[in-house]
Amino acid sequence: MKDKGWFSKNIYKNRRIYTMLFLFYAMVLLGVFIYYHNMRDRTYVVKGEPDSAEDSELSITGERSKEWSEHSVAGMSKGMEYDFVITNNGNGDVLEWQAEIDFGSDFVIDSSWNGDFEISDHTLVVDPDKQTAELASGEQKTFGLVMISVGEQEVTEYRLYYKENFQMTDSPVFWLVIAAFIITMTVFITDEINYRRYSKLRKWQEEIQAVLLESFTTFANIIDAKDPYTQGHSLRVALYAKLLAEKMGYDDTEQERVYWIGMLHDIGKIGITDVILQKPGQLDNIEYSTIQTHVDIGGIILKDFKALPDIADGAQYHHERWDGKGYSKHLSGKEIPEIARIICIADSFDAMTSPRVYRKALSVEFAKNELVKCSGTQFDPDIVPVMIKLIDEGSVPVDIP
Repeated sequence: MKDKGWFSKNIYKNRRIYTMLFLFYAMVLLGVFIYYHNMRDRTYVVKGEPDSAEDSELSITGERSKEWSEHSVAGMSKGMEYDFVITNNGNGDVLEWQAEIDFGSDFVIDSSWNGDFEISDHTLVVDPDKQTAELASGEQKTFGLVMISVGEQEVTEYRLYYKENFQMTDSPVFWLVIAAFIITMTVFITDEINYRRYSKLRKWQEEIQAVLLESFTTFANIIDAKDPYTQGHSLRVALYAKLLAEKMGYDDTEQERVYWIGMLHDIGKIGITDVILQKPGQLDNIEYSTIQTHVDIGGIILKDFKALPDIADGAQYHHERWDGKGYSKHLSGKEIPEIARIICIADSFDAMTSPRVYRKALSVEFAKNELVKCSGTQFDPDIVPVMIKLIDEGSVPVDIP
């Protein structure tokens, strides 16, 4: 089975990914801000004539609304009132502007409105006031002046210097990043909520597992206490079975399940009399038949233990043989549940390498050779190589007092 705990195993990696995404969004937004800030500082220049107002984004049209003879300024005999209209023909807003309007001859300013006016040679320089400086797209503002000149004046050319009012919110990139940020934040918050829920659930599961482990260890000790010569046998078989399961690709949860099943594989021995279990010599046929019944007793004891799948199979079938000559159901090959085939090898190896009332412990090398020799007859030929690898690596045997 594949591990289903992906989120729990990758929570810190996920948080690093979220952090990198948030940093990326921040950098993009900073880049957009800098770009538009620079664009706001950029000055555009438009040159033209009053008659070509529609040809540029920002334009000026002007006309002499009044004119009269004037004698108040020496050498200048003409008075004129000029009204100008500045128009934003573009799609963006104008933040500020300045105009230079060229006339044909000398003049002086008698009065003006909607701006500050200066004269440089024959050029009128206009800085708008607060109300006139900003122009929304399509908007017009007016300004004007009364001038005294030597004769009739005509506008020959104008130059407009202006800055556009660029906003970050005008950029599609800005809104794409904001949308991505909101989506990422939503996923992040959801993950955090799930992780906190998972942590509580995991803590509760660990507490339950601790209780189960202590309970199963106690049961295993009770079973092994029936026969002083097999002390620690159930725990060793459980550990060997778990190591086999790990090598065979079982996930952490499945390995724990195999470990617990291995601990109770001999639970049926509590139904066998101590006289037989602790007999110092070889068993006779009747006694051997009696001790074989421990697998059926174990299967009956565990048949209603539904919280741990296959636990009854481990007890019932761990003495079945690959060739069908085992007991008590005479199953063969893959008819035997895989958990029982695993425990069969773990149990046999520990039985050979542990002392018995009727013999001393056999060597690891002898047990290893027996596993290879009986592969395909007593043992699953696919699992034996896994056990051999564990032996060669030094993972087994272990010493459990």
